[in-house]
Order: sequence, then C-alpha cells, then structure tokens
Amino acid sequence: MSKVGVYKIDITPPLGIDFIGYHRPTGVTNVDERIYATAFVFESNTTKTVFISIDNIGMLIEDTSIIRQQIAIELSISFEEVTVVYTHTHSGPATVSNSEVVKAYKTILINNVIKAAVKANENVELSEVGWNVTVGDIGVNRREETTDGKVKMGTNEKGIVDPRIGILAIRNEATQKLSGAIVFCTAHPNVLKADSDILSADYPGLTRGILEQVLHCPVIIVQGSTGNVNAKYRGSMKAIQQMSYALSGHVLTMIPSIVFKSISKHKTISTKYKMDLKDIPEPENIKRIALSAEEQWGVNTNKWLTEMLNKYSQHTKKLSIDMEIQLFQINEGSFSGIPMEPFSESALDVQERLNNKLAFFGGYTNGYLGYLPTEEAYPYGGYEVELNPVVYGPITGLWMPPVENTAEVVVNKVLELHKC
Repeated sequence: MSKVGVYKIDITPPLGIDFIGYHRPTGVTNVDERIYATAFVFESNTTKTVFISIDNIGMLIEDTSIIRQQIAIELSISFEEVTVVYTHTHSGPATVSNSEVVKAYKTILINNVIKAAVKANENVELSEVGWNVTVGDIGVNRREETTDGKVKMGTNEKGIVDPRIGILAIRNEATQKLSGAIVFCTAHPNVLKADSDILSADYPGLTRGILEQVLHCPVIIVQGSTGNVNAKYRGSMKAIQQMSYALSGHVLTMIPSIVFKSISKHKTISTKYKMDLKDIPEPENIKRIALSAEEQWGVNTNKWLTEMLNKYSQHTKKLSIDMEIQLFQINEGSFSGIPMEPFSESALDVQERLNNKLAFFGGYTNGYLGYLPTEEAYPYGGYEVELNPVVYGPITGLWMPPVENTAEVVVNKVLELHKC
C-alpha cells in the first residue's frame, strides 16, 4: 500500500493582530496574501505519518505539542509520527501574547491545523512519490566579520551556505497527475523588514503560489539550516518576487526528471536530547550582554536580566533544556528537524556523512527555542551566538546559548536516527 492525502487550509488572522519577527509599532494593517497550513498524510504497509507546514515564524513547543497530540488521537498514530514545520516568515502573526486577539487567533489556528490533518487523512489515495535535488543561489551567509574579530549582521560572501533545493513530489497512481509537492531550501524568509505593515508568507508564499498555478496541486516550502543564511534579495515586494522567481524556476527544472515509485522505506521517529546551556556569566557580563541586545535590537531586556542575576545569586549556573530531534524519511530522501535555527554547516555535515544529497536537515520543526550555532562560530559572537537568548529566551526557555559542541552532538544523533 502506498497512499498520500493532502489538505490546505486558510489561517489568515484578523487585521490589527501583532506581528512577530520584527518589531512593528502597529499590527497588521494590510494583507499582501492569505496564509495557510497544509497537511500531508503518508501511508505505507505498516506506517502512517503526518507532515504539516504552517505559515508562521514558529510557535512554542507547548503549543505545537497540542497540535501533534490531538492529531495523533484523531488519526490513531503516535505523537512522534506527527511533524510540524514552520515556514518562518517574519511578516506573520504573533501567537504568544496577553492580547485577547492573539489568544483567540491561536485557538482558531490550532483547530484549523488539526482539521487540515483530519481532512488530508480522509483524502488519501493510491500514490507514488519521487525525489530530486538541484542547487541554486537564493541565500547568502549573513555573519559578516568585523575588524575587531567579531561578526555583525551583514553579508559574508565567503561564508558557507547550503545551496541545495530539493523536492518530494507526489502523484496519483492511476492518473499520474501531481497531487502535492514538498520543496526544501535554505534562505531566511525575512525579505520584508520592520518597515512593512503587510501580512505576508514572504518568499515561500509567493513561490508556493507560482508553483501551485503551474503544477495544479498544493505545495509547501520547508526551511533548511538557515540560522546563518539570509535571503539573497531583501527589503521590498520586488525582492520577494526575485526570490520567488529564482526558487520556483529551480523547482520546475527538476519536475521532468523525477522518478516516481511506491512508498517503501517510510518512517518518522524522534529522540529526546537533554541540551546543556552555557554557564551563566559574571554579573558584569550579564549586564553587558543585556545592554548589547537593547542597543542592537531595541528590545526590553529586563526580564532576562533579572532572571539571570537571580540565578547567578542562587548559584544556579548549570542550565539545560530538553529538545526533540525528529527524522522524517520517505524512500531515499529524508528531512531531520529540530526546534531551533541550525547553521548551514550542520546540514552539509549530515549530507556528507550520509553520502546522500537528499538528506536534508533544518530547523523550525515542532516548535521554537532559539539558535544552534556550530562550535567554530562561538569565538566570533554575534546575534545568533550571544544575543538571541536575551531576545527570545524569556519566551522559549533558552536562557543561555547551548554549549559549544551541541551542533556536533545533534548531527550525531541525526545519524543515529537514520540507522534505526
């Protein structure tokens, strides 16, 4: 048996709701495009798994777990067999807030995502699947070195980027018409910046729209290891078009050479990892880090500063947080994901050690915690290494950066999942 079902549902919020991704003084005032959640249900002889994409920067793990738990109940599968990825648009609605509008929207969003999975399950049909991969120039390393041996947000032309663009295509076995496609790429969906008040799925949304018009089936865009990779074009609707035309063009070149087969190798499994965080620094350094975050990102750091000083005074220097690492595999291709923003070096490491260009590794999977830099990035500091926990730690629980060798440990655990 080889079956796949797909269902796409509208999750557009009301006007006025807060943004998440960049601070805007006002909420959403215009809608450039509606946003969606799309669910795929894969069935083989022994396994049923769900793969869902949501247009959002990334909901918290606890909210994502509610989605996964309810879908698992509805479809009579295990919690670990449900994968939720986020497109990571920086022009989407907030889901964490004391605002009644945000709370109400989150409830509707969760219910709609669950509905999409149930409907996709009802839509399963005999299907074949096929993979393909190419390379494209859509991302740029953003960790620009400065004269003092550190880094800032910018452009590092010599920096590493995972250039792969992959596709998992699904077609109806009888008609041989496409019924869905999952596209994998690596470039931050932060084309629109803080000066935009438009609700947008960013370049993944327009790319999806282009491909759906041509292919006549639902399409989702899955982010890879974009922690140190910005979109090549940024700052305007024209830049979104440039990104989308480039990405969709690369995807369309792959379609004719895809070889379709029945689902044979099929699994979605996960493992939990207790991730150690760096020691809380001395009070002087705590204050310095908080001040840097305020100056560079314009955020209120009082909560982080107070919490860190309290923990230090209580001699609570050792911190850790549980993290799930999940593998979704169909035939010869795979996507392994974590609720963080890993660097491209980690994705290329997975590909090289598995000797498989169809082995993708990315973030924004089953929730959000923060960044996962490689060990080599730590001496250079920067937002991804030092300041992100200050900005989002009070919300996600990642109060300090992971210890330096964490990315290597995570890659090893991904390889272990492939051997299961």
